[in-house]
Amino acid sequence: MRKLIAVMVIGCQLLLTTGCWGMKEIQAQTYGSALGIDYKEGEFILYFQALNFADIAKQEGATSLQERSTVVIGEGKGESIEEAFTELEQHAALPLYIGHINSFILSENVIKNKMKDFIEYVGKEPLLRYNSWLFVTNEDIEKVFDSDSFFNLPNLFTIIQRPETVINENYFISPLKFSELVSKFYQPVGSILIPSMVLNEHHYSEGGKEKKIPTLNGGHVLSKQQYKGFVSKQDLIGLKWVENKATVMFFSLNKQKVSVEIMDPKTNIIVLEQQKKPLYDLKVRANGILKQNIDNLDMDKIEKKVETKVKQDILKTLETGEKINSDLFNISEKAYRYHVNKWDNKIINSFDKTSINNIKVNIHIEHSENYKR
Repeated sequence: MRKLIAVMVIGCQLLLTTGCWGMKEIQAQTYGSALGIDYKEGEFILYFQALNFADIAKQEGATSLQERSTVVIGEGKGESIEEAFTELEQHAALPLYIGHINSFILSENVIKNKMKDFIEYVGKEPLLRYNSWLFVTNEDIEKVFDSDSFFNLPNLFTIIQRPETVINENYFISPLKFSELVSKFYQPVGSILIPSMVLNEHHYSEGGKEKKIPTLNGGHVLSKQQYKGFVSKQDLIGLKWVENKATVMFFSLNKQKVSVEIMDPKTNIIVLEQQKKPLYDLKVRANGILKQNIDNLDMDKIEKKVETKVKQDILKTLETGEKINSDLFNISEKAYRYHVNKWDNKIINSFDKTSINNIKVNIHIEHSENYKR
């Protein structure tokens, strides 16, 4: 009898302990896909974007969605980011889940004045991921979160959520992850370029209506924990030759009616040590394929013209960086990392256009099938 009672007691305990009490059903939560943060009049404004996962599943079918995919956007305010999120939670129809947040969009006010607050918030929130993408915008963040994709696809299929997929090889502004921001934010040399996002309504339409497509128009620069300013895409053109990230780029000499496909440009930075301050030689090399040569220019002349244009692009970005006292190429990092005993950080940070001793560009263009040397 005692054995029977013992078995019954143990059985009851097992029934009580094996249940997933407190577990939330998957469909009973609101899964966030992006967070936006603004700062105005002493308050943080937090925007929460959630996508309809049923719409995301539908897009895998053979046809596009018949109706525009729905987006839920929440807005909360508070003296801290945590307080703003708490306000959002208190007024939500379903519990908010931030473990799937894939992107952060910040206003210019935040990166100018409250960057440390943002970094601290993400760093101590266990559900937020360090591999989330980071952007800055001067647009209304709510409008950015409600922007368009093609064929009524969800906002998930835009540069906000999939920058590496959307940014093709001819796009020279690299996407930035939160982990990269943290690794460089407290670094005593170099700069951080956070991509700047705008809504473009001029290039695409669907069903006779203009599409509001999020795209990049430049970058906001941070250096030594300070905001340095905005740099347009046109002034960042030299990045594509120095960052060793682009793989294929199309290059046109419009007046000469020449088009060249440049592949895998590589830049070697050489630090010249026999100086009171570090000087640098840049050696750029790349191969190319001739795509168009209407006037049948000599191939050697084309190579020289391309090399000249590449050097001009690099100098343009160097001059832009000098105007805002920033090393946009992070060239000075080479001296900081590999010659730390030669110069102190103050001297390394004196980097400007005169720190470049020489720029050597070597472009080799192969014949195309239609053009011969």
